[in-house]
Amino acid sequence: MSDSEAAAAPAEAPVPAACASIKADLDKVAEKGAEGCKDLMEAFAACVKNAAEGTS
Repeated sequence: MSDSEAAAAPAEAPVPAACASIKADLDKVAEKGAEGCKDLMEAFAACVKNAAEGTS
């Protein structure tokens, strides 16, 4: 695995249950190219952030 792959998809980061469906969509779209999934990536990041804030 290259450094860029590791940075793009950190396998060690757990996915909050509330974000699992977004993560599944993100994985599908990411296979087709980063340009086509910017909005979905942002939505996933926001979901993870909100989930983390809710548990702290």
